[in-house]
Amino acid sequence: MIRRHLSVVLFAVALSLGITAAYAAGWSEEREKAAGEEVVAYVEKEYELWEDEEVLRQVEEIVAEIVPQTQRPDVKYTVKLLDSDEINAMSIPGGYIYVHRGLAEDAQSEHELAAVLAHEIAHNCTYDAMEQASRSKKLFIGGVSAALVAIFAGASHDEISTVLAAGAYVRQGILSRYSIDMEQRADLNAIEYMVNTRYNPVGLLTFMERLGAATYASYRPDYGIFETHPQHTERCAYIIQAIYDAGLDINRRAVTKWDLPTVETIAPEDGDADPAAAPARLSLWGEPIVTIERPGEYDGVDKRAQAACQTLAEALADGMARYDISTARQDEDGEQIAVQVRGKPMLILTRDDIQDGDGSPQSFADEVVRALTRALHREQLTRRYQ
Repeated sequence: MIRRHLSVVLFAVALSLGITAAYAAGWSEEREKAAGEEVVAYVEKEYELWEDEEVLRQVEEIVAEIVPQTQRPDVKYTVKLLDSDEINAMSIPGGYIYVHRGLAEDAQSEHELAAVLAHEIAHNCTYDAMEQASRSKKLFIGGVSAALVAIFAGASHDEISTVLAAGAYVRQGILSRYSIDMEQRADLNAIEYMVNTRYNPVGLLTFMERLGAATYASYRPDYGIFETHPQHTERCAYIIQAIYDAGLDINRRAVTKWDLPTVETIAPEDGDADPAAAPARLSLWGEPIVTIERPGEYDGVDKRAQAACQTLAEALADGMARYDISTARQDEDGEQIAVQVRGKPMLILTRDDIQDGDGSPQSFADEVVRALTRALHREQLTRRYQ
């Protein structure tokens, strides 16, 4: 289960990253569904259902595309929405999926939403909840069904104290919903599922990075053997590696919301002046990139600025990073210097563009490169810490 706030409830055990057919055969469909219904009863008692036909249709479409790519393609899932601010989703044994309103509102694209759902479905495909409940039922009255409810409901502080007081369980460690190995396996399986769909697995990375950014705002102790989810830095690292291993590029802007570069016309002091000839400032994410004062080969300063803006926007959408910015001479004398983004000229600067005649086309181009680099660095910091 993916959540912003994770509570430690049960004890952890080492699990292998693979799951054998013999192990899967240990859970009958009837037993799994009966146990899951106990959780469903709890969930629908604790939460109000959320009615939104558009979101429900979107989730059902995502689930329908992901499930055939899983180890259990024949499972038929019932999807419901919960009226809760929690940024969360649950795949409950027996074929039930619940999506909290908070997740639907927080996800920045269908790719991020699909990533969370793929992760949750992965837990179901490897029987993680059933296994955890079976191993943890000694802590609860009733057995597997009661333990399942406890896993999905979370533990109270009194329950945590009780677990901590039990020396045998402390020696083995305790966990929140699933063990670290289970979480990692679900992440990697989710990526594998998504590779064969129209959804971009980079959505899992950006979603996890935002979860990690939230931890910078508050103290997070080192739980040591009691840690139940991978540290976000480690988690993002193996997600990145898995995406590269799948032969995919990592373009975070393809799966998140981001602002396009903008062009602002600097109003001429002379009200009668031609607006098309007025200087234009190209900016990116609050960083002024360049002020264009000459039309160059274009029919107006405004058209030159808009062309540069369009080229930059396309490069950004294509995944432009800091190393994709460069300059290149357009003539032997160095009187024409191109600022290039992803190998494509964004703006060709000449001596006519130099303000007050100070400097050279190369020095002016270098200033533009530095401004673009600052903007991209600011974006990187924003993703990491906000």
